Amino acid sequence: MKKSEELFHLIQSLSKSEKRYFKLSAQGSDSAEYLVLFDAIEAQKEYDEQEIKTIFKDKAFVNQLTTIKNYLKHRILQSLRNYHAKISKNTELLDILRNVEILFHKGQYTICDSELKRAEKKAKSFQQDTLLFHIQDWKRKVYQALNPQDFETLRTIILEQKTTLKSTNEYIDLLLANIDPTQFSLSHKKSGSLQNKTLKTLHKYRKLLLSKDPEKARRTLEDLIKEWEQYPEMLHEFFPMYFSVCNNLLGFLVFRKEYKKAFVRILLIKQKASQVTTTSASLIKEKLRLYNIELEIHRNLKELHTTHEVIQEIQEFMTQHATLIPNNYRLSFSYQFAAIYFTKNDYKTSLHWINAILNRQTKKDRKDLITYTHWLNLLVHYELGNGFTLRYLIDNFKKHLKKQENIVSYQKILLKFLSKTVECTSQEKRKAFITLKEELILNPIPEDVLGYIDFEDWAIHRKH
Repeated sequence: MKKSEELFHLIQSLSKSEKRYFKLSAQGSDSAEYLVLFDAIEAQKEYDEQEIKTIFKDKAFVNQLTTIKNYLKHRILQSLRNYHAKISKNTELLDILRNVEILFHKGQYTICDSELKRAEKKAKSFQQDTLLFHIQDWKRKVYQALNPQDFETLRTIILEQKTTLKSTNEYIDLLLANIDPTQFSLSHKKSGSLQNKTLKTLHKYRKLLLSKDPEKARRTLEDLIKEWEQYPEMLHEFFPMYFSVCNNLLGFLVFRKEYKKAFVRILLIKQKASQVTTTSASLIKEKLRLYNIELEIHRNLKELHTTHEVIQEIQEFMTQHATLIPNNYRLSFSYQFAAIYFTKNDYKTSLHWINAILNRQTKKDRKDLITYTHWLNLLVHYELGNGFTLRYLIDNFKKHLKKQENIVSYQKILLKFLSKTVECTSQEKRKAFITLKEELILNPIPEDVLGYIDFEDWAIHRKH
């Protein structure tokens, strides 16, 4: 994202209620210019600064566009802070700290003390150690202002800070350890906070997988999920973290092909997620991860009859949260839809999603998904018997492959097969498929490729 586009993306991310709140809070004599600019940027599909300058060429503020854009951005952020003042315990604590700093400078130490007691209780209750350290620091400053000679109590407050800092340092170490579990060994000392325990358990889980102890790995996640569910307030406050652990377990179950257990857990986590009223980018990400796992099950269990309903649910979800869905997820889901409908022999619907990808592709898209969309396109046209179209597509696809890499043996075999047999009779195709299977045994397709399109399964199970 270019710096000049920051305001555009911020405005596009606002919900209807956030926009309404901003406009109501911005009413006043100085608001006219930046509200007009707000409306103009909101109306754009892609940010075009030149268009903005043309629209407002007769306005004086256009000569200071960067300045007024920055002013508008800060007014929007101020509005969002007010609108989301109760979004989490974290924001509530930050507001109290801001109040304390103002009150401290005004010499209102007694009110400061009262506010800090409230904040400290809340921070401990929700294990907000990073903010708890800052709360305790203000507690020390306020107490020192009120009782400058009481060194014993000051020492006690500072030692509390030191304990809190240890927990925060452990949190940092755990974050580093989870980036590369093979490079870090963690102490067996029990973690104080649930967040720290979660990070430590995820680190242990990954190491158990690497050491080929899957059952113990599974139990570590299941026990952690049970512990989260014993603290409903923490679960609600840090739901995306809990959701992430559940998704890790779901991924494990799918890898082990325990699809029934996975479906039960999918229903449970969806039910819990529906009760969370605050939408965030991190929550959206975990919901998208869940949908990815669910689609993988549908790809593996081709006879499932609820696939269309799940795909509709995902489409509705992405429409509802359009501004928070990254483009790479849109592409990934479109590809999965195309691949699933292909395995179900619904070639027309598969082609719909293939065209949706190829007609909107950009240079920023994942090259692997674009390449395998082309492959899927060839297979669909082969199944539909579109010989003339298929040969044209193969010629273009060869050029695409040569730009990416050299065409390897299995690719040559598949492309030749598709081109030569598309218009053959059923009997001729049966013989050709037998030959294809034999050639692919001699020229095996890499496992990572089969994860995108299982050409071997298509060749073996296709109804000729």
